[in-house]
Amino acid sequence: MRTRFGENTFGNCVTLTIDGQETFTLMYEKIFKAKTSILIANYELDPRLRFIRGDSQSSSLINNNLARSSSGSTSGPENIKLSHQNYTASPLQDLLFEKTKQGVEVKIIVWQPKLIIRLLPTAHKRGLSGRVEELEPLERLVQHSKITKNLMVRVDNTAPTFTSGHHEKFIVIDNKIGFCGGLDLSHGKWDTNSHDFDNPLRDQNAEPWHDVHAMVEGPVVTDLICHFMQRWTYSITKDIDQAKRIKIEPSFENQNSTGDTEVIALRTWKQLNNKGDDNDGSNILSWYAAMFRKAKYSIYIENQFAFQSELITRLLVKRLQEEQNLKVIVVSPMEPNLPGFISGFVSKESINHVNRNLERLRKAGGSRVNTYCLISQHNAASEKRKQIYIHAKVMIVDDKWITIGSANMDNDGFKNSTEVDLGITSPVLAQQLRVKLWREHLTEEADSSIHSVDLNSFDEGFSAWKTLASDNGTRILRGERIRGQIYYYNFEEMKCPPPYASARGGNKFKLL
Repeated sequence: MRTRFGENTFGNCVTLTIDGQETFTLMYEKIFKAKTSILIANYELDPRLRFIRGDSQSSSLINNNLARSSSGSTSGPENIKLSHQNYTASPLQDLLFEKTKQGVEVKIIVWQPKLIIRLLPTAHKRGLSGRVEELEPLERLVQHSKITKNLMVRVDNTAPTFTSGHHEKFIVIDNKIGFCGGLDLSHGKWDTNSHDFDNPLRDQNAEPWHDVHAMVEGPVVTDLICHFMQRWTYSITKDIDQAKRIKIEPSFENQNSTGDTEVIALRTWKQLNNKGDDNDGSNILSWYAAMFRKAKYSIYIENQFAFQSELITRLLVKRLQEEQNLKVIVVSPMEPNLPGFISGFVSKESINHVNRNLERLRKAGGSRVNTYCLISQHNAASEKRKQIYIHAKVMIVDDKWITIGSANMDNDGFKNSTEVDLGITSPVLAQQLRVKLWREHLTEEADSSIHSVDLNSFDEGFSAWKTLASDNGTRILRGERIRGQIYYYNFEEMKCPPPYASARGGNKFKLL
């Protein structure tokens, strides 16, 4: 029987979801059905979040679930509204409120940035404003209904550095189902796979947003429970030794899954590591290093702050030199919202790190390494484009190993912040996820040339990325619409025009 976080587990079921529409629909379904407990650990949380929005596919799914649930003894939220034209489910606060009235225990822990960070001029835009104020509507509901014993909220402002924080994004339902990935339950995170230029269903002032998440059932859920309990204890006591004494409880060991997937829970937690506990390989940085040492043929990465870390860059440069057949695709935001003081030294230096390290990888791998961003094209105006913000933290190696979770490839993700990732070993799931992502980024309905590409072949898809990015550069020069979502991150180096007037990407170097 396991007693500690971060050992290999077997027999898990894994469902991988892309973007907010698909992920939040599944989350809503599982939270709606919760019977005993809901545990939520998020970097930020908006009680007003709407999981389901005017979408026929999501509407059909939830309607079916409501129909199946209507004959049971546990009813769902009373204010669900159904419409063939526009379906809107209860916001998060109402859903959780109704679950607590049914006797479900809800525990929420979110991170509160330090006051000096919250006072920065653009703190709200970057999701760094005060969490206490954001959670007030939920707290008022709880106090008014006198159900405080069933719904407990903790706001934790501990962090080793100014730019780091408790950055996890995971949920555990009934001690059986876990969600882990890049999506917070917060403003601006809902979007569709098409990432339309101006989708009225997105939150006000939200940009196109791309993310990846996982739902797991099986023994690895116990690790998520253990980490949550340690974090909850630490948020109260601020005693890391007391948190470490919490072990995996046999009563929580989830052995009922009928899955067949190997999964290991990974994390970054500076306070634990400073005490000499390296989690025996469950450290996220150690996992990335191991993946790079194993890689032989292919690495596909989507990451918000790709290769800000110098160490991880050196490891991949070395591997590219060792494995001459290794091909790498890195996808990151054209305009990364990097940590640090806004417009200050730390932020500018972080941007420099990203760009210098990506350049080092391109030089080490030559034509075997390409760096891209994603662009949203206006439906009617050929000249109107903007970035699709890549918030995902996913890596697929040799179509066998998947890394997915909350950790960016920066110093906070690998060292200073608190993060939770999953390391998944499954050739079937790895290839399926990669192909699904590539279909989203490469294709559009009328593009028969892309449909003819065998995306199951990494090499064919690798060539298709290059072809489409170059073709989109030509299209912009001609004043035409781009196809798909792909553009070169280092567009100037590739002799392509900027995709939109303010685009910087790999050219955004600052003299410090």
